[in-house]
Amino acid sequence: MNGRENPLIAALLIALACVLVFALEDDGRLEATNLGVSGMALGDGEWARALTFMFAHCSAQHLLVNLVGLAAVAVLAWELRLSSSAFFGVFVAVSMLTVVPVALLLEEPYVFLGASAGVSGLFGAVAVEFRRYGFPAARVLLMFALALVVGPLLEGPQLATGTAAMQALMHLTALVVGAELALSRAYWSPNGRTR
Repeated sequence: MNGRENPLIAALLIALACVLVFALEDDGRLEATNLGVSGMALGDGEWARALTFMFAHCSAQHLLVNLVGLAAVAVLAWELRLSSSAFFGVFVAVSMLTVVPVALLLEEPYVFLGASAGVSGLFGAVAVEFRRYGFPAARVLLMFALALVVGPLLEGPQLATGTAAMQALMHLTALVVGAELALSRAYWSPNGRTR
């Protein structure tokens, strides 16, 4: 696998963008909520936020959790020989397809930040790719779904405000959207692989 086809390179670029944005936030040069996506911001014509939100994080813990997930799915994608363009494409497409419509439907105070939608979508795409090795995609998807949903739901106090439930629902939706992207790409590609 050459460098252009290596999903680890795409993951590294995504991680560097997230870390750079967080460093600028931490230094006070950027405000995370000014990069996050919300219905109000999009309604005001700030469409760049449909791209910037996936690289902005509200805390070091938020960033770290997303980077660990990104690293894990990047290693799986590398083992499955997914291309860097498919990896990056799924990350961006799932982030936008999952979060932007919800942001448009909800009113403030919801401001969406973070890479977790894209990472969840990548897990969905990787689950579909496991079929090539004899693993049933549905079981792998269920395993990933449990991992992505249980974390936010265990955050207790946030559950009362609906934040944890919203996070769990968004992660699950992104997982399904990522799987569907992989399935549709496999269906339309000549050799049936998501390369």
